[in-house]
Amino acid sequence: MEEQNSAPRVITFSGPKEGVGKTSVVMNLALAWANYQKRHVLILPLDPMCRAEHAQLLGLNPPSMAEIISALGRESLGALGALLKGKIPISQWGVGVLPLSKRRSDVARMSPDIILPLLSRLSQNFDIFIDVDPYFPMQVFAFDISDLVFWVSNSNVSSLNATAGIFREINELHFPLSKFEVVANLFDMPGAEGPKEVEKFYKQIGKDILAFMPWEDALPAYANQNKILITEQPNTQWVRMLRVLLGRLAELKPAEKQWVSNVTTAEFSHGSDMLWRQTEKDAPEAMSAPQSREQSQAGSPRVDVPPFWEELKMRVHRNVVTALETERVKISDDAAINQETRKRVDGIINSLLQKETATPLTREQRVKFINELLDEILGLGPLEELMRDPSVTEIMVNAFDKVYIEKAGKLILTKYKFRSNEQIMQVMKRIVAPLGRRIDESVPLVDARLKDGSRVNGIIPPLAVSGPTLTIRRFSAKPFTDAELVKKGSVSQPGVDFLKACVKLRKDIIIAGGTGTGKTTFLNMLSSYIPEDERIVTIEDTAELRLQQDHWVSLESRPPNIEGKGEVSIRDLVKNCLRMRPDRIIVGEVRSSEALDMLQAMNTGHEGSLATIHANTPRDALTRMEAMCLMAGADLPVWALREMIASAVHMIVQLTRFSDGTRKITAITEITGREENQITIHDIFKYHQTGMDENGKVIGYFTATGDPPKFYKDFETHGMHVPIEMFWTEEQRKARA
Repeated sequence: MEEQNSAPRVITFSGPKEGVGKTSVVMNLALAWANYQKRHVLILPLDPMCRAEHAQLLGLNPPSMAEIISALGRESLGALGALLKGKIPISQWGVGVLPLSKRRSDVARMSPDIILPLLSRLSQNFDIFIDVDPYFPMQVFAFDISDLVFWVSNSNVSSLNATAGIFREINELHFPLSKFEVVANLFDMPGAEGPKEVEKFYKQIGKDILAFMPWEDALPAYANQNKILITEQPNTQWVRMLRVLLGRLAELKPAEKQWVSNVTTAEFSHGSDMLWRQTEKDAPEAMSAPQSREQSQAGSPRVDVPPFWEELKMRVHRNVVTALETERVKISDDAAINQETRKRVDGIINSLLQKETATPLTREQRVKFINELLDEILGLGPLEELMRDPSVTEIMVNAFDKVYIEKAGKLILTKYKFRSNEQIMQVMKRIVAPLGRRIDESVPLVDARLKDGSRVNGIIPPLAVSGPTLTIRRFSAKPFTDAELVKKGSVSQPGVDFLKACVKLRKDIIIAGGTGTGKTTFLNMLSSYIPEDERIVTIEDTAELRLQQDHWVSLESRPPNIEGKGEVSIRDLVKNCLRMRPDRIIVGEVRSSEALDMLQAMNTGHEGSLATIHANTPRDALTRMEAMCLMAGADLPVWALREMIASAVHMIVQLTRFSDGTRKITAITEITGREENQITIHDIFKYHQTGMDENGKVIGYFTATGDPPKFYKDFETHGMHVPIEMFWTEEQRKARA
């Protein structure tokens, strides 16, 4: 006989239910393999019921895995070899047993992170045969670490029905079917389906039957005497068929073990919970699952991909697209329909991979492969994982191989890449198509909005010289509260209290800041102070605001079509909203001539309006507003414009992003009037930066300037208690103490 591969084998024996003769197959094959391979075999029963039949049949009294762990301690796995030496008894035939536990109460304390180091060490001295009953998470754990699975089942209808259900789960978990071999045990027992019917059944789920094992009267008789058939009657028909399984083991080329599993401790210890589904973790919509995809991936090991990965992906991608066209399956923007499409595409990819026998993938690789391909076909390709990360606030695709993100205010180059510029173009078209827009050489730039509210900007050649460029600005599904912003150090509590009072007092407020300073975030927070009984109209280029009030109308501008027609500007919407009986007008960003219309609205009974503007200082904000008003074509002298601004706008809130990525309110400034043709302002609250700490974090403090706003008495007039002390400086507080 040829010299066999010396690498350790991990073989799992499982089935659809108890009582199918699986233990007999395990015991007899273990003895035959130990004799054939001249290597000890360790049987590992993953049995939550803690039955001891394997040890009894072999006449052994082994320690349990739980006892070994208890003696060893979780912190002493380095001493494992010495502890195990001579502790696991071996039968005369070269087979040992290591039960999970001898007490059911100990099973709950067992977990994959404890078991896997043990198995890794044991595999140096044993081939491991796992006998696992149909407790699905335990089955999945065993399948994850096995080189081969013998699926042992009898041929009655209930067993076949249970097999169909479990194999659906196996398929959805992306296990390769080549990992499973079917053993039709006890096929000729009374009441069983005939061999042809059984063969037909397994062909429907994509499997051939490796061996038909007959009913053998001696099996139960010997079991009752703690005897094993292969040692007592080696020439029976049943044992002859067992040699087919032995041949399959001999030809197996075991892969290098990674000793990892995605089954969690809770899932393992509650092995009878049949509701656990790995697919729920993998689906991007399953945020309500016990463990989200992001969490699952964060805790799982990195999956190495083979060199043929991209070639295989392109080939399967083409075949999937062809299949979708043949079946006339359309990718919809509707979430429910798209989820059904996702399941259908998942099935197509699985089916195609089953045929790729020349390029086998491990289960982990299959999961990664299918998810990446689903993201490419139905989503945003390599950006999907970034879109699922709530800590990512901006995604910037500078080139197909350069994808940056903003996280915690810092720019980071990621590992994610597109295959080509063409793939970026496909993603852009997928984004804009549901919105009735296009992006091509005739329309080389586009602004759009994803269904989750994220703002998208795309620009392509010839305008983008280096290739298509994509920017996605993401927003939190749940707006920040003032308490959260205070905790983050973005604003002081007195500043928040003052602004809250100003909003309720219906003061007109402009939020100024540069790109990425958090203007929209802060505008959302300020809008939350507007009373519920007021009608709010928001006007934006791309709808980003997330107001909490019910009485809210959101308006969004529209760019011109490819013929240059159909444009609805921000200015048009500001004019129109005046006919909608608004109590408050909120303009997401004032960028052009709409500034004049907004100021007129503020001056004509729509006090309490809010808007944002790009500017680096409060004074710059005023200058920009003047310039934008002049863009409206109004023939007004500068002094008239300044008078209009001074009477319409009460407050400017200045935001700044610092070098450490933090965003803070650096000034809350009151517009006090006009003197000598200049708009006069004064700061009520300021932020002072004092330095940087050893970690590069900005150090500073918020302080009042000592002067309350000129409209301070208006608070009392409207029955609002705003303590004068909040406007005092530290020196003033000490002087009055």
